[in-house]
Amino acid sequence: MPLKPFIPLSVAFGALGLVACSTKPVVDVEKAAPRMALAAVPSGACQADPAWLTNSTLPSEVPGNESMCDFQQFMWQSMLALVQPSRGNPNQLQFETWMPSYGIFIKDGTPTPWGQEPPTSCATAAKRTAVSGKTPRLYSDITKQAGADQPLIDLKGEFVYYSMSVNQSAYDMLTSCQLYKANCAGPLLPGNKGIDLSSKYPDLALPDTAVELKTSWMVLDDAGVSSGLYYVVPGVIQYKGGPCRQVNLGLTGMHIVSKTPKFPALIWATFEHRNNAPDCSNTSASPPLGGAWNFYNPSCTQCVTNTYQAGKPAQVCRMHPEGDSAVGTFPAGDDCEANPNQFACQDKTKQMLAQSSAAMQSINASVQALIQANPTRINKVWANYELVGNVWTVNGTLPPYLQAQQGSLSAANTSMETFVQNGVAAVSNPYNCLSCHNMQGSTNLQNLPPVGLSHLFHNVQMPGGCENGALPTTCNPYLSSH
Repeated sequence: MPLKPFIPLSVAFGALGLVACSTKPVVDVEKAAPRMALAAVPSGACQADPAWLTNSTLPSEVPGNESMCDFQQFMWQSMLALVQPSRGNPNQLQFETWMPSYGIFIKDGTPTPWGQEPPTSCATAAKRTAVSGKTPRLYSDITKQAGADQPLIDLKGEFVYYSMSVNQSAYDMLTSCQLYKANCAGPLLPGNKGIDLSSKYPDLALPDTAVELKTSWMVLDDAGVSSGLYYVVPGVIQYKGGPCRQVNLGLTGMHIVSKTPKFPALIWATFEHRNNAPDCSNTSASPPLGGAWNFYNPSCTQCVTNTYQAGKPAQVCRMHPEGDSAVGTFPAGDDCEANPNQFACQDKTKQMLAQSSAAMQSINASVQALIQANPTRINKVWANYELVGNVWTVNGTLPPYLQAQQGSLSAANTSMETFVQNGVAAVSNPYNCLSCHNMQGSTNLQNLPPVGLSHLFHNVQMPGGCENGALPTTCNPYLSSH
């Protein structure tokens, strides 16, 4: 595949949506799956497989007995597969060959064919030599975060930029079903009319091998590039249709959202650069990689944390380490001592959260040690990233209501959900990607079909489609499989 700019889960997460969300999915309690006993994972027991360092094949299902460790292994294996050199172009990583959202959700015409470079408003600039002497590999004009609909400004006064992309199986389904057209997308696009997918196609879902990505990038100066701390790409950024800038971009976060046969509500994971931000409970901590925090200034004694202030660098800290809703910073101080009956503070939930965190900490350490010990097998820069959240539903329960959720119930990426770590209104805990990606329809009486878990459809621009009131026949293979 030729080099191309690309734009993915904020899952995301509030992953792949760019607007605020409703949090009341319709749930049939009679059919709701019960919570399951969890396989205990002692701290230090969740290990990475050395074979992952050179394996570009994405795992197709969560392995083993679905312990906490199994889910964390699934996502680290996925991450390491995505950063392998592309089979078609060794100068690109696998995730860089996926189709960006702007190649699918266009104003007119047809989506860019898979394997081709989609046009951008900076197409002319992108052909010129970038500041690094390489062809730009990424284009982005997205600066607003999901949920909060606000930008993150780094300590140098630059916006953080976001990109969204999908793998080929997701691309094939979206284009075959013409869900890039408003009438076909129907209620998947908030406020849109279109055909009634909820009634006509209640089982419409992404294929079982679909993966969506969202990434976050900060603009790097020469010192940032030469530090060796970041995965760096030459890119082109554009703010509100203004001039195109060619810059070096450092990866600060990645959401990986995976569909598998056993987990139709998807598995929602998020990775971050280890120097992004300290825990709110320990802001005096030093950055683990040395140097400075990406989004926290310890010298600013008057800064308010995790609060958007127009035109000012954000002061960011992590409210719930590993997405553990029972620890960290609670809304209005309503912690487990003040309110021990809240869901996050119940003994069974706290046990599950602690197991999730232990497995996550263990596999992060295992992967980082493997990478550092094998610098000839994989770029050592990937040891500078860590899994910080991972959430799914027990038995693949749909819709993904809170009591069926497992893993990091307060999963949030500090570079993607900076201002909604405790919810859109900062009054709810737990809060994670499934709080927003919940299949909620236009009313509280009807759910969207499972494909509505994705918020990619907020990018639909093209009118028309499905004039006969039905999805095209090219969509039939996806309808018959669900």
